[in-house]
Amino acid sequence: MDVRRNSARLTAGVTVTGEFIGDETDRTPRFRWPQAGLLGVLVLAALLCCWSLGDRGLQPYYAAAVHSMSRGATTFLFGGYDPAGLVTVDKTPLAFWVQTAGVWVFGYHWWAIALVQAIEGVAAVFVLHRIVRRWAGEGVALLAALLLAISPVNTAIDRDNVSDALLVLLVLLAAYCLTRAVEHGRTGWLIGAGVLVGLGFTTKMLAAWVVLPALALGYLPAPVPPRRKTAQLAAAGVVALAVSLAWPVFVSVWPGQRPYIGSTTNNSIWQLIFGYNGFGRVFGTGTGSLGSLGNTIGSGLAGDPGPLRLLNSALAGQIGWLLPVAVGAVLGAVIWWLRTRGGSASQRSAWLLWGGWLVLTVLVFSFAGGIFHRYYTAELAPAVAVVTAAGLAACWRWYAAGQRAGLVLPLAVAATAVEAFAVLDQTPDWLPWLRVAILVAGSGSALVLLAVFPGWRQTGVGLTPIAAIGLAAMLAGPAAYSIDTAGQHWDLLSASDPSAGPSTVDVAAGVGGALGTGPAARAYEAFMDGAQRITAGERQILAYATAHDNGAQIALAVEGGTFGADPYLINTDANVAALGGYLGFDQTPTTGQLADWTNSGRLRFVLLPRVFLEISQAAARDGAAASTASAGEAITERIQWTARHCAVVPPARIGAASATAGILFDCGR
Repeated sequence: MDVRRNSARLTAGVTVTGEFIGDETDRTPRFRWPQAGLLGVLVLAALLCCWSLGDRGLQPYYAAAVHSMSRGATTFLFGGYDPAGLVTVDKTPLAFWVQTAGVWVFGYHWWAIALVQAIEGVAAVFVLHRIVRRWAGEGVALLAALLLAISPVNTAIDRDNVSDALLVLLVLLAAYCLTRAVEHGRTGWLIGAGVLVGLGFTTKMLAAWVVLPALALGYLPAPVPPRRKTAQLAAAGVVALAVSLAWPVFVSVWPGQRPYIGSTTNNSIWQLIFGYNGFGRVFGTGTGSLGSLGNTIGSGLAGDPGPLRLLNSALAGQIGWLLPVAVGAVLGAVIWWLRTRGGSASQRSAWLLWGGWLVLTVLVFSFAGGIFHRYYTAELAPAVAVVTAAGLAACWRWYAAGQRAGLVLPLAVAATAVEAFAVLDQTPDWLPWLRVAILVAGSGSALVLLAVFPGWRQTGVGLTPIAAIGLAAMLAGPAAYSIDTAGQHWDLLSASDPSAGPSTVDVAAGVGGALGTGPAARAYEAFMDGAQRITAGERQILAYATAHDNGAQIALAVEGGTFGADPYLINTDANVAALGGYLGFDQTPTTGQLADWTNSGRLRFVLLPRVFLEISQAAARDGAAASTASAGEAITERIQWTARHCAVVPPARIGAASATAGILFDCGR
């Protein structure tokens, strides 16, 4: 086969204009393969998201909240964790509103929540494709969509019930609006981007604002006068701010009774947004009800902050596979622009947007000093996908044209193969042949590409199989991690901190920075494994409390937050109150409120769950109690009050299995 024709087939769908990457002007596909390719990528994304849809673990804390939110207007509006309306979840509620809508349609099933997340994940892949094809053509768009579809961390969040799946979709929709705005300088599209960023803020607070500077940079090349451009950006910024703060302001001015804002020390939505979930996570200041314990959790789950954090053993398998190539592509784009000062408005906008997105998220995630979960890196995945796809397309074009810059292509293939080997070597017992195969295929492809450059036209060497092998080597690692994730049956412990591929982090020990690494961590793990179901003893406790509550509004109050309340909130429709919020550290209710509740007949029974007692006792034996001393003051005060003012109900009166569920106190004597 003629090598010139061979090269032309490889570059079909990627516009070549002599610039760093293709221009948006040639979007008309010559063949039907773009539609078929996009369909294939979307089917792949759907399979990765939906495989074992009805047989997977979810984060029980958020699953319990969605059940509560589906049953009452107040809990829905404020993102309530428990149906009694005592406390909210530790996030702004938009993602859980969407999940609740799914529950309203299909009923309360975990597969209904998982389906919502899967739809968001597939939609994100589709939106990314539509963005990239507008300025880089079908070939680059398909590759970018494929890279996002097989991004391990994105597979993980799309199979869980955390907020990040909706966050990624919303910021991608904002990027689409920005791309449309740049084409003709239209204010409406730019305002739409601001609205979507604001909705992202209502989904996951300051995480959505991380990409705001990149969106603003991306609009600078728009073909409008500078004064008008400044006014448009200002208007979009005001809209983004207004939409972002609409729900927090609503919470602040609400005149009636509302749930306590979870994970705060002062019941303030502003502390939740800008403290506990905001600057506290960036600078490690330990704000919120967890105090300094949050910093311990952060380093335990994602490693210490630093410039190479995203390539450490905890995070490299989630997002690090193509990160070196993506960073190199951004540097290449900078060099290209400094040398040529050229390119269309759409080209310059795209590189400012996606390069800025990549740099900003890398910096924030690398140096965040507070609580940092591995799945946070999902917000970085779209930028890695786009920049990598565009960079590889440019390298291929240079290589095919015999330009000296084309030498970057084999170097990129080799570097990615080495990075994949390093990542896979962290779990040497998992598919041990894969890292060797990737290294051999990647380095072999790179060596051949180097050997025939730049005179490959004279050698008669066909580049299609060589390039295909190199690309396969680049994609094999993240694809294997994503497939492994889709095939895993997550227990609830894994679902509490979703991640892709074989485990490189002890989640129980990470969360258990407060629990130690011995019996406390094992007790926590046992709890997480059983939170999805309710035991016979727990049913006996609830049945006794309901039968003897004398018409109390709250059927049962459970101490220790998620440790004890989740089985009741997930598996029953009883009006259960989760004392202390997420981990029991919140100052709600106070001992004064407990006294008022019991005196007025609003509450009669308080349960100290057995798992909570086991964790507390084991933590003390492990010497871990000191790390939670400040955070546990509210729990200690409530337990002391309960012990002084309430009587223990003998297990024999409740049922034979009730002792396995904990100690029930009758506060209505």
